[in-house]
Amino acid sequence: MGKLKIPKPKNMKKLMNKSIVAIGIVIIGLTSCTEKEPTRDEIVKRNVEEYLKPKMNDPESYEFVELRLTDSILYSDNIKFRKKSFQQGIKYNSDLLKIIENYKTEFPKLWEDEKKEEAVNLIAKINKNKEIIFKIDSLESELGQKVNNVASYTYFFKFRGKNKMGAKVLNEYILQTNHSPEFKVINLADDKGKVFVTPNGFPGYNEMMEKYN
Repeated sequence: MGKLKIPKPKNMKKLMNKSIVAIGIVIIGLTSCTEKEPTRDEIVKRNVEEYLKPKMNDPESYEFVELRLTDSILYSDNIKFRKKSFQQGIKYNSDLLKIIENYKTEFPKLWEDEKKEEAVNLIAKINKNKEIIFKIDSLESELGQKVNNVASYTYFFKFRGKNKMGAKVLNEYILQTNHSPEFKVINLADDKGKVFVTPNGFPGYNEMMEKYN
């Protein structure tokens, strides 16, 4: 049986140095990968600044102050809102149809000349809304558990910048973005009345509605 060769001290030192360098490279690589992964808020901040600065009076005067998440809306929230809206439309048109159909017996001449056509149009609107609700139910079923995914995020956003008079002022906005991974700006509102109730809808909705417009 041959003798076990033990590396000489000089060779051992070289091996240790190589190992240290290799470990260092791995650590640096892992650290670099970690640093390159921006957080959600960092992406949102970058997106809103790119969206906002070209619209400012003096883009160079921009100064970030605050970005704070205040709410998130799920696809299921958007689905419920849309369905409720169309259901209200059905009720409104159905109630109006009942009133108009009274003209059949009370004012036959007016019914034939005007109200009959109006009733036909109302029936068409009611049937259209019913069909849309049916389609929304189908889209909801197709989404499955994805209905609980976030559709949009709402932020409170503050920054300073020079106005038309050259004075640097504090600006406060309500920022709405779409979902991960883009987090693109959907709406930047300076008033609560301008905030979208159901931003970004849900998958398949816009494509479906194009057929009804």
